[in-house]
Amino acid sequence: MNSIRRHLKTWRNWPVIILFGVLAVLWCRWPIVALDFDLWYHLTGGAYILEHFRLPDGPFFSYIPAGDSWLDYYWLFQVLVYGVFEAGGYGALSVLRAALYLATVWCVYRFLRDGETEQTPSWHLLPLAITCAYALALQPRDLILRPHAFTYFYVVFLHYVVNRRPGLAWWLPVLTIVWVNLHGVEYPVILLVFGAYLAEYFTFRLLRRPDAGGIEAIRWPVIVSLYAVLATPAGLGLLSKPFAGPPFHELAVIELARQPWEKFLALFFYPDGRLVETAGNLLVLAAIAGAGWLAVLRRLRISRLVLLAGGLVLLPMMQRFTYEFLVLALPVLADAAALLAKRAVRPWRPWAAGAVSAGLVGLTLATTSLYMGNRPSYPVDQARLPAGVCNFLMQEGPGGRIYNVPNPGGYLQWRLHPKYAIGMDMETMLFSTADLYASTTAFADAAVLGRMLARYDPAFLLVPVADGAAKKTIAAFPRFAPVFFDDVLALYADGDKHPGLVARFRLETLDHIGWQAEDFEAMDAARRAKIAAECARLLDIYPQGLTGNTIRAKLLLAGGEPQGAAVHAEVLIREYPDRYMGYALMALAAFREQRYDEALALNRQALARALPVEAEMVWRNMYACFVRLRQFDKAYETLLAVRNPMSGATTAKDLFDLSMAAVASGREREGRVLLELAGLKTPETDTARLAEIEEMRRLLQPAGSSPDPGQQSQLGLPVSSALQ
Repeated sequence: MNSIRRHLKTWRNWPVIILFGVLAVLWCRWPIVALDFDLWYHLTGGAYILEHFRLPDGPFFSYIPAGDSWLDYYWLFQVLVYGVFEAGGYGALSVLRAALYLATVWCVYRFLRDGETEQTPSWHLLPLAITCAYALALQPRDLILRPHAFTYFYVVFLHYVVNRRPGLAWWLPVLTIVWVNLHGVEYPVILLVFGAYLAEYFTFRLLRRPDAGGIEAIRWPVIVSLYAVLATPAGLGLLSKPFAGPPFHELAVIELARQPWEKFLALFFYPDGRLVETAGNLLVLAAIAGAGWLAVLRRLRISRLVLLAGGLVLLPMMQRFTYEFLVLALPVLADAAALLAKRAVRPWRPWAAGAVSAGLVGLTLATTSLYMGNRPSYPVDQARLPAGVCNFLMQEGPGGRIYNVPNPGGYLQWRLHPKYAIGMDMETMLFSTADLYASTTAFADAAVLGRMLARYDPAFLLVPVADGAAKKTIAAFPRFAPVFFDDVLALYADGDKHPGLVARFRLETLDHIGWQAEDFEAMDAARRAKIAAECARLLDIYPQGLTGNTIRAKLLLAGGEPQGAAVHAEVLIREYPDRYMGYALMALAAFREQRYDEALALNRQALARALPVEAEMVWRNMYACFVRLRQFDKAYETLLAVRNPMSGATTAKDLFDLSMAAVASGREREGRVLLELAGLKTPETDTARLAEIEEMRRLLQPAGSSPDPGQQSQLGLPVSSALQ
């Protein structure tokens, strides 16, 4: 019997070991990705604190005056991440992020497991299922290394200590002091947790009932922890901060926006990002349903009711509060799961429980992998960072003021302070509503931009690289000229203040908005040479840039230099392994050198990385490869995958190409129909296309005789799409 029990104990632990082991590998290998830029203003703040041995009392990185409500309530987090970065760079930050996430999920699992007493082979399934749901639901927020990750961990840890390990309770005041200096603005959530447990204790005491939750033994550590939230440099000044944010900021910052209740009814079960969101929605619904069930059975504890009520108040207020609700509601889910396990009609057989465990773990890990997608360059993904413009400003610029859109402000101050002062970052409580409004609308409104230029007199402007409206707005102020752009931002310099800089670096021909629409093949040699010269300046400053290397490779392909293009494609594959462009350009270089099998393999790798809007070009290139390889069946199927012949958006050329591919692959009946559609679509002015259609009709006569595939290829089965 003892050996069987030991076997069961070992068996039930294996799914958990696999779950956390693989999650640890996935998370430690995942680079720092700029899903937002807040990490970098925390790094800047940490560097400032350690350099000056005092907390900042204003926006030291900006020339815009601070609002009235700012306080550095996360100073200890800033010191921590800066110290970790100094010790081990971005790789160490990735490990810190993984450790916080795994510790939170592990505490969830231990809280659920330690509340169980049943030892049947299936009793662990509910704790495992809920743990897997939390492992998925927390990923969108915990992949961003910010102070909230400590809050999620600490709330779950508080539940664990109060309910499962009361012997650790006297550590809570000390740990609360540490936490409140990491993320003090969320002290109301921590007070809610402490208050919920104390409310249960005092209610039972008033009613002179026994303390079923065992809170009496830890009441004093919890009470002392209530006052520990004041142990920050701000003291009592912290109390008003969560409630004193500038008005309307929630309308400009997505995570601060309200969310409708019906959002939590959206359930998708395909293992990708939608299942990650579904896991969170299921936990919300399960917590509400579980509380209702416990209440009907008169098993809902007061602490659980208070926690759930507080979470439900928070839930619709902001999108980010979904995660606070999840950690607050954990005890409700644990109680409901424990009761459900005890009321199970009969236990599962070990093999069935094992299969379900494996399925839960496998689904969680597969969804995590799909949600993360192709891994960017480790340890930091440069494609989302304005590294190129920062390189330019530090190498070529003289310093001064920059007026910028606020979103990348965290990274800008990290790279440019103190040589430059920027306008704003996304520390929304630091700046006034008027300044946030101006920085988010100025580059779409010449009147607002004009007032900001008159008020702050910046020497440089930084705008999103693909923002065509910003380019038109800045054109109203002709003293500003584009001098550089990278994959994220475009830089404009004031020619009156820095005439020498503008004279040297002004981009006359290479347009940061229009370069993607340029037809380098049809372009005259003189214009192509000018673009090449300006692109060379971009690469001199930022040789690993995604945009610069893409433009240069396309120019070389258009100039008949596929080997030179392959050099830049190799840079893209090395620096941006998760992006499709490097593989697609390498495939074009191989195609030009008639290495069609290699080009096809590279295009398949590109397709695996391409976004839906990017995939069409890759499909067309694969079509061209199949034509050259005389695999006409696959050529036709490939082109048909991206062009619906019954859609009005399909061009006459596409219809004609489809008809020829169909005929060449032996589908003469389909080819005839497609040729007829091409004839209907082609305008009378396109005499060349009409002549090609007529020639095809002649070749298809008499009925039943289709041209030889080799003859068809010689008569023009299109392959030029690979070079577009």
